[in-house]
Amino acid sequence: MRKILQNISVQLAVENLEINFLFVSDRLIHQWNKKFLNHDYVTDVLAFEMKEDGILGDVIVSLDTAKRQAKECGHSYLKEVVILCVHGLLHMLGYKDKKKKDYEAMWKKTFEVMESVKI
Repeated sequence: MRKILQNISVQLAVENLEINFLFVSDRLIHQWNKKFLNHDYVTDVLAFEMKEDGILGDVIVSLDTAKRQAKECGHSYLKEVVILCVHGLLHMLGYKDKKKKDYEAMWKKTFEVMESVKI
């Protein structure tokens, strides 16, 4: 299954806004994290807001990291991928997670969304 899902893209249109979800390997997300954010490490999710009409942006999820994190957290791989997609989407909607109070608010919102999805 992992090989099928690696390096694919899904587009979603919500209220006339296009959102691109890209599912990639650790190697590729590391390259993009270094190239675009100057962070020389693997991460679980990247979010890039677009400034174009009708395009909200891109959410990039590492499936390798999602698989490891799902195992560590004791839930399904699918649930972890959805959590990361929601997390990236919230970043594009203005949520931050660098400061403790922002981090807590963002994760609270993430779990509220996950409750409505019921995965």
